[in-house]
Amino acid sequence: MIDTAYVEIKCAREIYALTRKYRVFINDHFVGALKRRQVMTIEVPAGTHTLFATNDGINTEPLELCVKSGEKLTYLLKGSRKKSITFTEIPAM
Repeated sequence: MIDTAYVEIKCAREIYALTRKYRVFINDHFVGALKRRQVMTIEVPAGTHTLFATNDGINTEPLELCVKSGEKLTYLLKGSRKKSITFTEIPAM
C-alpha cells in the first residue's frame, strides 16, 4: 500500500499574467498547467519530491519537498515582470 500526500499549487493573481500559462513538474514529470488565479492539487506518494515550474523558457529553482502520509503542502506560484518565477510556501493553518 502506498501512503498518499498532496501538493497544492495556487497561481497568483498578477494582472500582467493574464495570458500566461505556467507548466508544473514533479520529479521531472509534467503534472499540469496553471493560469492566473487557478489552483492545482497533485496527489503524490509520501516521501521526497522535486517541484519546479516553467513559463516562456524561465524556470523556478527546483524545490525539494518532503511530504508525510496524509499531509498537504501548499505553495503560491508567482511570476514577475523581471522574467523570474518562484514558489512560496503557504503555511498550513
